[in-house]
Parts: sequence; structure tokens; C-alpha cells
Amino acid sequence: MPGTMKPFKSPSCFGCVLLATAALVRATVAEDRSAAAPPPARGVVARLWTDAALRDWATPLANGLQPGHFSEAEYYAAPVDNTRTYDVYAPGLEPKGYWEWLHQQEPQPMIQPEKLRQEKDWIAAGEEVFKQLDVPAFRSTNAQAIAFFRDPALFAKDPPQHSRDGIVPAFRWVIERRGEVQLGLGECASCHTRVLPDGRLLRGAPAQLIGAGQIVGILVSKLNELFTGPDGKPLPRGEVDYIQFGVPWLREDVHARLKTMTPAEFGELDASAHPSTFARPNGSPWFVTKFPDLLGVRDRPFFDHTATHRNRGPEDIARYAILVTRADDYSFGPYRMLPASLHSVPRRYPDEAMLALGKYLHSLTPPKSPHPFDALARRGEKVFREEGCAKCHDPKQGYTNHKLTLAEGVVPPEDHPLSDHLMNRSVHTDPDLALKTRKGTGFYRVPSLRGVWYRGAFEHSGSVVTLEDWFDPRRLRDDYVPTGWKGPGVKARAVKGHEFGLDLTPEERAALIAFLKTL
Repeated sequence: MPGTMKPFKSPSCFGCVLLATAALVRATVAEDRSAAAPPPARGVVARLWTDAALRDWATPLANGLQPGHFSEAEYYAAPVDNTRTYDVYAPGLEPKGYWEWLHQQEPQPMIQPEKLRQEKDWIAAGEEVFKQLDVPAFRSTNAQAIAFFRDPALFAKDPPQHSRDGIVPAFRWVIERRGEVQLGLGECASCHTRVLPDGRLLRGAPAQLIGAGQIVGILVSKLNELFTGPDGKPLPRGEVDYIQFGVPWLREDVHARLKTMTPAEFGELDASAHPSTFARPNGSPWFVTKFPDLLGVRDRPFFDHTATHRNRGPEDIARYAILVTRADDYSFGPYRMLPASLHSVPRRYPDEAMLALGKYLHSLTPPKSPHPFDALARRGEKVFREEGCAKCHDPKQGYTNHKLTLAEGVVPPEDHPLSDHLMNRSVHTDPDLALKTRKGTGFYRVPSLRGVWYRGAFEHSGSVVTLEDWFDPRRLRDDYVPTGWKGPGVKARAVKGHEFGLDLTPEERAALIAFLKTL
């Protein structure tokens, strides 16, 4: 594995927002390559994105506003993109003749639904969809971007993470015409594939977006061509960012600053990026989130740190993937954040591909921990019981209770649709994501502790990166230097909340951490 690695800091948009989800792309007009693309998959499943299934799916915001989405009719009016993509390798690790072979390939379908006969076929196809999905609007033949993955010297200057056999999961080669190989960004794998210390890929685990920053910048800079004003000129960055993050119903919305920020201020915003976190569209560059872990997602009643949508099974997992890649129209009650000129779905993926993806993600569980359950861990299990950790992190329920805690100051109405899932308490972590963003339901999910040994960032904002940091009582001090995300222009700040375990003795703390690493 390469040595020194740098987190991606985009020159054209904050952090990894658009690398992570490309959430604005589905509202733009992409270049039409339909004549060369493979035929769409023949439908063999019922529609996923239906008005009936979506009616009570989203959690209302804390102020009662209801998040919206593109309608069933709008979504299915879009043409289908069923393009197969191919692995990108680090220079020197690519199979012999692979590059030449790619140039001889005709466009191929990503998924062939007629071949999916058993559940195992759907799950295997879903794994391919997870690996292959890319952001169509970012596909590029830019010579500099392609050369980066062909030239060992260029690659070594800012190497992205890759597996021990050379696969770079965040990027894909795309063939829409024979003889033309484009570089693309992974839609799922870029944010949900972790490279373990031994070089294995753990699909579904939180990624670390490291390296290839200039190349990512080249690809996402195509947004400048897509977001234009009435005069046909590209919109200023601040206006594009406000479309993603603005919260106009708040009396004091920090995101209003985006419209008037200077290049230096945007530089400070970009410089605060951390490899384990990102500013999700509808989230905030001031109140970021860590990449979620998808391993074990089948057991969670809700998606997202703030429980924005229900999870009722593989179909809902597929719908959530559709939402964050194509079908979010950025509407909240009467507020419409997308300009009318961008209110459309340019392409969609086959329902069969998305259902296969949902079934695959539903099948994933955290891997067995490599950490031994030794005498120290056994003492830690006793500390876990005696400290009452199981009240929220119940071993019988996968080390969670599947409940929602209240953001500080929130008093939900008695008839709230999620009242059966609420705990009448707050753990006093930073409330801003849950109250000052478009993901502001007023709640935080109680996370599972399974897999904390590989996840690598703690608290919803990823403010600390190890369990040792999380149980360090010094993190409550204002002069504490967070080991994870700090915030724009911030050198030191307290990481408040969830004070459980902070008064343990050093011996008890070491034992508890040893136990947690076995889960």
C-alpha cells in the first residue's frame, strides 16, 4: 500500500459531497449517448419507486416540514442507464493486456434480469451493481485524468486507496462506445468500500476518501457546465452550494453565508475536509456526517444518522439508493430548492439493478473481529454490563436498541409518527445536524456497536477516530484537539455528549475498549 496519503479536498466543491453521492446530478441534463449505450434491462419486477410506497416513508423534519421527492411519473419518464463498467487498477498492478482489452469491448449491460432465477443470483448481481454503478454525468475522456491511472509516477504523487491486487474502488472505466474508454466515479463503492490494513476490500464499510484529489476535481468540475443561470453562464459556487445545503425556513441559517463567501473562505471550508466524513447534500459543510456503515443495515429500522427514512426491507434499501442517486428533488413542504430548469430526472437505473442492490446490501453483516476475546476483553464485558451500556446497546439486538434519542431541546408531539421508536432522553451530542439542516428530524439513531473495530470514526460527525479518543475525558474540554473532523477554521473544540464511560479508571477503560473491539 502507498505510504503518505492526503484526503481529497475539492477545488470546485466542498470536500467529498459530490464524489460521495452526486446528489445534484440527477437534476441535470446529461449528454445523450443513448445510440451507443446497451439496451435497457427488460422489466421483470414491479415498480420500486411508487407513490404508494413513498407516501409515509420519509420522517418529517422537527418543524413539521415533509421532505419530498420526484414523483413516480417523473422518475419513470427518465431513460434507463444500464451500462456495465470495469475495475480501475493502480499502475503496475493491472492485469497484462487489460487496457488493450478494454478498448476492444462493445458496450455491455450491467445487469441481465432474465438470468436472475434464484435469490443467490439476485444477491450476486447486486454485488456487481454495487461495484459497477458510476455517476453518468461525471464520465470523462480527460487525458490528464486517464493518464493518472496509467502513469506510476503521477499515481504515486497522490495515490488513492486500493486493494492488495490493485483495484481502486472509487473509480471505474466506462465503455459507451467501442474504442473509447472513459473514467468515471463510483456511485456506491466510493463511499462504502473500506481498504483494510491487509489490503482486502470490505464492501459496505465506511470508506476513507484519500488521494486523487485533482482527478476527482476534474471529473466533478463538469457541474460548472450543468448549473447555469438565465444568461447561460455557470452559477457561482456559492449558489450551487446553497441549492445543496440552504435551510431557508431557519431564521438564522449559517448556509446563507455561502452566497457571499470569498474564495479564501471557501478554501477554509474545503480545507476542513476529513477522509472519514462528508457534507451530504441536504446536510451541511458546517455540520458534517461520517460515512455510514452498511454492514448490518437490514437490522436497522431507519436510514441515516437522523432517521430520515424507514427501512422496511430490501425494497426500501433499494429506494433509499434511488433517492440519494437520482430521485431527491430537494423539496421540503412549500420550499423548492432546485430551480425549475433543473427539476427533472435525466437518467435512472433499471429497477432490477436497484432491487438486486437492495438484496445484496440486505445480505451484508459485519465480519468476525480479528481481536481476541481474551482475559482483558472478558473484564471489559463485565465493565460493559456494570456500566449499563446494554440499556441502549443491547447484545440481544445487535448491540443497539433500534431506538432514536432526542437532539438537545427537542420535545416531539405525542402523535409523532415515530413515537413508538423514541427514547425520552438526549445524550447531549452536538444537535446541529438534527436541527439546523434539511436532515433535521430532531433525532439521532442509537448506533450498533458491532464492527467498531473497523469503522474508524465516532460520533455522527466523525469528530474522533479511535475508541481511545472517544473514551478520553479530555474531549469535553474546549482546548481539546479532535482527532477526526474539526470544523472550518477550528483548531480546538470540545466533543461533547455521550459522557458514559468517561469516569472509568484507565484499567477499566482499556478493558472496555478491548471488549468493544471484539464485537
